[in-house]
Amino acid sequence: MNTKNQFSRRSFIGTAVAAGATLAAGGSSTVAAEHPRSQSTGGPGSFPKDFWWGSATAAYQVEGAAAEDGRGPSIWDTFSHTPGKTDGGDTGDVACDQYHRYAEDAKLMADLGVKHYRFSISWSRILPEGRGTVNEKGVDYYRRLVDALRQHGITPHATLFHWDLPQALQDRYAGWQSREVAGDFGDYAAAVAKRLGDRIKHWMTINETSSFAIGGYGVGKAGNKAPGIAVATEKARWQIVHNALLAHGAACQAIRAASPGRCSVATAEDYSSFVPLTETPENIAAARRAFVRDNRNGAILMPILTGQYDAGWLEDHRASAPDIADGDLKLIHQPLDGLGFNCYTGAYVRAADNPKGYETLPMFDGYPKGNMPWLNILPEAIYWGIRLVGEAANRKNLPIFISENGCADGALPSADELVRDTDRIMYYRAYLRQVQRAAAEGYPVIGYFSWSLLDNFEWACGYSKRFGLVRVNFKTQKRTPKLSYHWYQEVIRQNRVV
Repeated sequence: MNTKNQFSRRSFIGTAVAAGATLAAGGSSTVAAEHPRSQSTGGPGSFPKDFWWGSATAAYQVEGAAAEDGRGPSIWDTFSHTPGKTDGGDTGDVACDQYHRYAEDAKLMADLGVKHYRFSISWSRILPEGRGTVNEKGVDYYRRLVDALRQHGITPHATLFHWDLPQALQDRYAGWQSREVAGDFGDYAAAVAKRLGDRIKHWMTINETSSFAIGGYGVGKAGNKAPGIAVATEKARWQIVHNALLAHGAACQAIRAASPGRCSVATAEDYSSFVPLTETPENIAAARRAFVRDNRNGAILMPILTGQYDAGWLEDHRASAPDIADGDLKLIHQPLDGLGFNCYTGAYVRAADNPKGYETLPMFDGYPKGNMPWLNILPEAIYWGIRLVGEAANRKNLPIFISENGCADGALPSADELVRDTDRIMYYRAYLRQVQRAAAEGYPVIGYFSWSLLDNFEWACGYSKRFGLVRVNFKTQKRTPKLSYHWYQEVIRQNRVV
């Protein structure tokens, strides 16, 4: 074993404590001066002058090269190769082949006009066993990717975990079902920040805790995402969520301790947004109450932002709440420099005469959808998701960026492979007007990353659902910008919704 490539959690914990001591729980940012402020607009209807216009992808969905240059298997390799788990038996073995085509994709971004790219780093490409010896060839790939971005003036934003846990850790101790995963994730974060922190200043720890920790583990039946495991009780599933929150906290400390320079640390959550049915004081108050008590928020967002599980959520889950050890909440509640909001949909809410004081309203089968059964189109959700972080979680000054927003294709390509995706343009236009509303009203929204840059491996849907601004022919790997690409290009050029 090559000890020179090892990074022990003991080696970062002392400096992590020292770094953490310089940040209050409300956290003034180490790169706060680099964040645009919503109040600085370029005119009526414009976005802030330095607004982050970007796009996003995730490693397993786009990279391919699943067995190249020392990469180890992840739980998504195992899951997608299990018959019946994905549409058409599709896998991410090749995906968009971005591992070999990153320069072409960087040029596509440059032509689009985005100055920010959110991507994820494959844990098993860096640490094939999930721990131990670092695979320097994997690190070199991300150096090449980031250098290509920077050549075009594009700022990299790296997410450390976008669902692809190394299979070795799943085999060793059942992955997220063990508290041990938090220590290994901290070590991984430190190894990456130490090696790439000279090139990457903007980090996100985890993407969508609820999606992999709840979606991957069903109560009494297998989850529909990797690792696709059945757990016996609801409590066991909430314990998995808690372990993921511990990993987030450990990674925040590790990044700050190991980074060779100034850095910004955030997380990206698909927290729930509640839209008042009418904007009356009573219904707005109902939206605030629903926001903090909701499963995704009360058990994930609130511990991260406030250091406490929501009291209403705990009341609702008396028998199934996770076991919390001394020091857990302090570790989870790390200072954040920003919050990523993955917003696709939301829920309507109104005041009600019941113990909770609110009622969420149903979305019927005929409600407009973005070509996915769960994607109810509710543009105001993005505005209220930004606003309620301040009003319900009392984090009024925390910079928020839209880390994902998008919809699947309804249109099919024509003979020239151009996708005339007017549905996506409508979707983006409606949601972006609500982001602009939040900015105009002074809420601290600082950026927008469209999901996704490319058509890619859409998890259990395989290649049957396409979210990209750019069409990918998966047989030839030809990239063809869609109509929405050209529309978004003009939005960025004018810095306003067009």
